[in-house]
Amino acid sequence: MYARPDVTRAVAAPLRNARGAILPMIAFLVVIVLILTLSIFQFSWQDQSLVYDERCREQALFLAEAGLALGESWLGAQNPPPEGAGLVYPFGEDADVLASGTYTVSILPDSTTLDSARRIYTVASTGIVDGHERWLEVDVAMGPISLFLYLTNTEHMPGLGNPLWFCTWDVIDGPMFTNDQISIHGDPQFLDVVASAYGGPEDNNQNHNASFLYHNGDDHNNIESTLGSNSPHDNPLFAEGFQLGVSEIEYPVHPDLNGLKSMAQSGGVFVSGTYEVELSRINEETGLPMYGYVSYRKNDNWTDVEISSLTEPVLYVNGALSVSGVLDGFISIVSSGSMYITDDVIYRDSGPDGPSPDCDDLLGLIAGTDINISNSVPNQSDVVVHAAMVSVNNCFRIENWASGDPRGYLRFYGSMAQDFRGPVGTGYWDGEEFILETGYMKDYHYDPRLFEIAPPGLMEFFQGGFAARLNWREVTPSPPA
Repeated sequence: MYARPDVTRAVAAPLRNARGAILPMIAFLVVIVLILTLSIFQFSWQDQSLVYDERCREQALFLAEAGLALGESWLGAQNPPPEGAGLVYPFGEDADVLASGTYTVSILPDSTTLDSARRIYTVASTGIVDGHERWLEVDVAMGPISLFLYLTNTEHMPGLGNPLWFCTWDVIDGPMFTNDQISIHGDPQFLDVVASAYGGPEDNNQNHNASFLYHNGDDHNNIESTLGSNSPHDNPLFAEGFQLGVSEIEYPVHPDLNGLKSMAQSGGVFVSGTYEVELSRINEETGLPMYGYVSYRKNDNWTDVEISSLTEPVLYVNGALSVSGVLDGFISIVSSGSMYITDDVIYRDSGPDGPSPDCDDLLGLIAGTDINISNSVPNQSDVVVHAAMVSVNNCFRIENWASGDPRGYLRFYGSMAQDFRGPVGTGYWDGEEFILETGYMKDYHYDPRLFEIAPPGLMEFFQGGFAARLNWREVTPSPPA
């Protein structure tokens, strides 16, 4: 007789054994879940910390940029610019509080440029938010407007909206800057740096985009472009590159002449009316040039002044004037109204190719309105001008530029700043040859000495000159000492 198996015991035994194995497994899984939960919490906390750190770094960068802008603005307003070689704190050495952090601004002059017309300064700004630091630097060049062969506020004639074009026969061998758009017709050559503020940060016209205006053939289908050429119609040469949409240079206004007026009244020559000015005029008794002298007259009688005797070498005419002659010296001639060049105005130490490398003569011609090449008898066959010229409320132009016979070449050596572009003549192309109909052919050249020196009072005239940004960089701060 067989005994019946105890099924209950047979099933219960493995279940007890299974429970014994499951309990440690559950405990293990609970631990794993707990670890994962803690890890997720830890990662979440770290993510929040990273986000916070990054937000602080961004805010510190904004503060540093704000300080940089304030520092550049302060520097551009200095008249004269800082002259010493030491570190300058324009807002004090203590940090300034802004929003949720602080910023500190310092300015360091480049000691190698303090004796030059073009001075370099490094503006540094540090922004700090909750221990997170960002440090920015920018190099800024300051100097008078004579640093440019061309500096123009508006690229068209006074009262007209049509632009004046840089054309195939134009060769610009010095730095060029305009607050307006550069218009190109054909193949002009720009041999130095070129910059335009059209469409830049201070241009309040929303329809202006940083660009060139190309003539684009003879169908009057002008086009705008950011490219350096518009083949096959317009192929300019930019030997040193170009910049579009840069910050404007604040062009001077008539009250800025007051500084030159004060210089003339305190140690130069100040007169009112309409005057004729001549440099190194011929002495009636000797028949020889009076080198080193500037002479002026309102009626018949000349007044002769030795330039070296002036403590402030500025001749200021409160009115209009005409000028000609040979300069042997260092002087600025200023008119509150119009100025007329009636014959060559050249340096004594010069030749057919302009001022000699060692020339120590330098002339500023500064007019409150316009500077004109007179339609005079001596100017009917070429005219030569050596000067740093500024037309404040108008332009440099040719008298009767669109009438009469061709007058040859206008050979200019120096720098030219004008509120508007002025015309010099008319003509047309006959195949590969340009035919001059009226006025002059341009032969303009930069006087490289103007990179180092400026005519008397010109830095003061333009309120210490301009401030142009050269280089921007972020610097890794040095650890605290």
